[in-house]
Amino acid sequence: MNQRKPTRQWRRWHRWLGLAVALPVLVLSVTGVLLNHIDSFGWSSRPLPPLLARWYGAPVPKSVSGIALDHRWYAQANDSLFIDGEKSLYCRAPLRGVVQDNGWTVVGCADALLLLDAQGQQVERMGPAYGVPAFSAMGRNDQGLVLKTEQGLSQYDVDQLASVTLPDDAAWTPSRQQSLPDTMKQRIVAQSVPPSLNWQRLLLDLHAGRLFGLAGQLVMDLAALVLVILALTGTVIWSRSRR
Repeated sequence: MNQRKPTRQWRRWHRWLGLAVALPVLVLSVTGVLLNHIDSFGWSSRPLPPLLARWYGAPVPKSVSGIALDHRWYAQANDSLFIDGEKSLYCRAPLRGVVQDNGWTVVGCADALLLLDAQGQQVERMGPAYGVPAFSAMGRNDQGLVLKTEQGLSQYDVDQLASVTLPDDAAWTPSRQQSLPDTMKQRIVAQSVPPSLNWQRLLLDLHAGRLFGLAGQLVMDLAALVLVILALTGTVIWSRSRR
């Protein structure tokens, strides 16, 4: 009785299907192993580098400027106020300025003034309900806080919650932003990455092909189906070669 051998056609299809999905299967395998041990590596909640976060479309700034006042740096990124490079408070962009007034540090956000104590803790958030006019810039003069509004300059008292219109030619010093130290800038940019964009998210998206949109998902689905076919054809080839 003649022993049946696997045909060349079976082997050819098995070989070419394997080559066609080699790269997707490699990605599936490597990302699967990494995901299985991601907690051991301590990567599950580690934020992505800013470059990869921007690839996801996250609003991570490329550069950040700040304001130096009394040996502290104040900067704003993604609606957060950073003090000496650490995320501290909510502050809607843009940062209008930072000045000292009546013993308080006054931070100007887009729609409010933040009153901070000597430790950088928020004491009060003052908006229109406190009589704060809409302003585009801030600074100070000899009497204290000055706000630049559409109507002109306004002297605002953070204790009395009252403002007085100043002459257009009144002397004042606006608060100006300047370049941050490089290490602090990098720290702020890194903290601007949303917590949801971590290494686990990246590996999951690579594993499922979501990182490359619908086309990537279809490729990974096809690779998984071809793996099933390869398992079947491999079993057939092996069984026939054993007869």
